[in-house]
Amino acid sequence: MSLHDAREDLRDLLNKDYKKKMALDFVCNHYSLKKEDRNILARTTYSKDVSAETMGKESSSEDLNGEELLIDAYNVIITIESVLFDDPLVCDDGVVRDGRGVFGKYEITEKTVTSLERINDFLKKKGILKAVFFIDKNVSKSGDLASAIRAFDWDSDVDAILSEKVDSTLRSKKALVATADYGIIKYVDRFVDIPKSLLFTW
Repeated sequence: MSLHDAREDLRDLLNKDYKKKMALDFVCNHYSLKKEDRNILARTTYSKDVSAETMGKESSSEDLNGEELLIDAYNVIITIESVLFDDPLVCDDGVVRDGRGVFGKYEITEKTVTSLERINDFLKKKGILKAVFFIDKNVSKSGDLASAIRAFDWDSDVDAILSEKVDSTLRSKKALVATADYGIIKYVDRFVDIPKSLLFTW
């Protein structure tokens, strides 16, 4: 039995309207999956209805001129690092996600700078009017990340905000959001997937 088989079984249960946690627990126990494999299943596998809804919210990166963009900082930066240096996950809903689960243990390195360079290229190329990074204040060294973002030589108007409630803040904003977090995507009207743009169309 393989992770592919487990993913097929999970997808089948989700298409039958089983709650994701219940279905995920059942499949992982059935296949005796490790924590890392459970993480991959959770991030990659969605029902047909959820996938279609998510795809319908994704804004074309070709039509962003003059937009204001709110960026889920850790989510986007970590996923870009996965695209550039590791093995990103291409998920059922068309979103590219990181499979390493390093959030909360993130460290600023040269990879961070490279990710900011790619984001800068994206903002400039797509004509983004202004971008605001939202950074989880509760993560260790989040202030250092905010400082790195503010000190970066951006070609666009960019700011960084430390927030104790990044997810709920982004969910409540009536604006274009850059994230791969389904917990945010579920509640916003539009989102953009910067790592996918990098992976497939740069």
